[in-house]
Order: sequence, then C-alpha cells, then structure tokens
Amino acid sequence: METKAIYHHLTPQTYMRAWKNGNSHVYVVEKGTDGVGDRKSTKKFGGVDNYHSLRVGFPYHTKDDTEKFFYPLEKYTVMKDDEVIKSTIEMNKQFYDFDSWTIIHNDSKRVVDPHEKKTLKDAILKIHVRDIEVGWSRLYENYWNSINETISNKVLANVSSQAIQAVKRDELIKFMVSLEWRTKPYHPSLQEAFDTVLNKEFFGIDWKGIIIPEEERLYPFLENMYDEFAHSFVIKLYRQFLDEKGTMMDEAIKIINNFCIVLFLAPNDGEFITSDNPVCRFTNNGGATEYIFPINPKIACGVFRNGAIDKYMIKKLTKDELIHYNNKLKENCNKGYIMREQNRTLYFG
Repeated sequence: METKAIYHHLTPQTYMRAWKNGNSHVYVVEKGTDGVGDRKSTKKFGGVDNYHSLRVGFPYHTKDDTEKFFYPLEKYTVMKDDEVIKSTIEMNKQFYDFDSWTIIHNDSKRVVDPHEKKTLKDAILKIHVRDIEVGWSRLYENYWNSINETISNKVLANVSSQAIQAVKRDELIKFMVSLEWRTKPYHPSLQEAFDTVLNKEFFGIDWKGIIIPEEERLYPFLENMYDEFAHSFVIKLYRQFLDEKGTMMDEAIKIINNFCIVLFLAPNDGEFITSDNPVCRFTNNGGATEYIFPINPKIACGVFRNGAIDKYMIKKLTKDELIHYNNKLKENCNKGYIMREQNRTLYFG
C-alpha cells in the first residue's frame, strides 16, 4: 500500500498541531531571527516534496522497487550492446544510459521508435514508490495524539508527584528516536559517519563538490553526490526501522532498556517552543550530552543515563530553566522554530 501524497512532513502535522493557534496554523520564526513569527499552515511547513520516496536510479532499492520502476517495460525486451538486460535490478543500475538501450516489443518483435522510447522513459520517471510514508503514518504518526493525551492526562492527575507511571513509554521513545532520524540535519551519528566515509581525503573525491545537473537529479533536493548517497542510506535505515530492526530501532531499544525519561513541566508563565528539528541534543556545562524533546507547549521529555526505567520522573522547571532549554531548541532548528503565541516573553523571558 502506498500514498499519493507528494509533500512529506519531516516534522509531522499531528505533532505540530499541539502548538496550533487557530485552524492548523502555527507561528514560525525563521532560524537566526528573534521575531514573533509568521502564521503558517502546518500543511506546508516542516516537509519536503517526495522526501521519503524512491524512483528509478536510486542507489538504494529492492527487487520489488525496481519491478515497480520498470512496470512500463513489462511487455518489452531491453538490450544494450547486443545483450539482453534481464533483470530490473540491472536496468536500474544502467538507467543513466537509457538512451543507448534498444527496446523491442515482445509481441511484434519491433524495435520501438524514438518517440515511443521517450514515452516509455517518461512513464518510468513518473513512478514513485512511497511505502515509507504509509508505514510511518500507520505505525507511528497515527498514534501520536494518543501518546500526547495519555501522558498529559497522567501528569495533570499527579501534579504534585515526583514520579508517575511511565504510560506509553515505549511508544514515546520510538516516536522520538524516529523523529530525530527523520528530520534535517541528519542524526549526529549518521552525519559523522557520512563525513568520514564520503570525506574527499578518504576517497580522493569531493562528493559535495560534484553538483548534479538539475535535469538529472533524482529529486530537486538532492543537489550533489554527497546528498544522493547519504539520503539513499537514510531511506534504507527508515525502511529497516519500520520493520522493527536496524540502527534506528537499536537506538530506541537501548533507550527503552537503559535510560531514564524525565518529564519537564513548564512554569505557569511559560511554554516550550518546538521546531522543524524538535529532538535536541546538546553538551551541557558539565560536558555531558543532554537530550530534550518537547511533547507539547507545557511538557517536554529529557533522556538521562541514570534513574528508573519503569517511571517518568517529574521536574518542574523555573522560568530561567525553561528559557535555557528553549534557547537550545531554537539553536537546534533547521529552518525555523515554532511558537503557539506571538509573545516571546512566554518562551524567552
């Protein structure tokens, strides 16, 4: 099952709507600025067209993918240099040289003319595989409102407690981890790996310097060879995650089994911001890595190495502590951060 949706939210609409003001609108402040933001619809913020789609020529693919890519050629035989290209996997590898292919209709044994060949190529290029967006919605996004509501209700029913039952804990952690890998820039561990493997000193090639001509890009946002290889690997990891395996799921399970979740409560005169990159890691004054994720304007969660794993610990923040975390969230955004109200005092004092 696949979706026809072209605009893929890296930060889900259902998550951003906790900050909505009016009918699915939020106030977005451009990165690096300190204004009160512009009113934007969540439908067209925090996403990229076809970000989790695959199409012909993609470095990462499966046999099922390539069968879909080359469905328009199912009644044809494809030849190159007088040899038959037998598999769709091989067709995908050699699609860059499509113009040199000889395409023969199986029924008439006729070689297609240039016009028909172009029609076939255009048909192949129009095919997008979008199963990742369907899997993400079915397994994670569709449950976020329930996670948020359940945790919020439990906190409200125990406002004086220092710890509460860890309701929806696994679901919260998996959503949070997947969101960090889903948004831009890349997950810190992944970025470090890409920079090592695709370092020009390692291969002698400046991958970021190899600009792909616009008409040859798999998608407009894949501007150079670094982007193309890196993004292809991210797509592979995300598919693995949706199958409950791989690097992303390993990270989620590690947090579930070993880390304490602390719920930070905003003071009465303050709220958390969020952004198009809402999972924030930073190094604190003690040299340790902190990890904060706003659940809604009044509750955020932190991940810590020491503490109970069967309860949520509760910490009521002072206004200064809230401002500290909001500044970190603000710095962590990719293109912009989100406020529920056009009142900076609520967020930054």
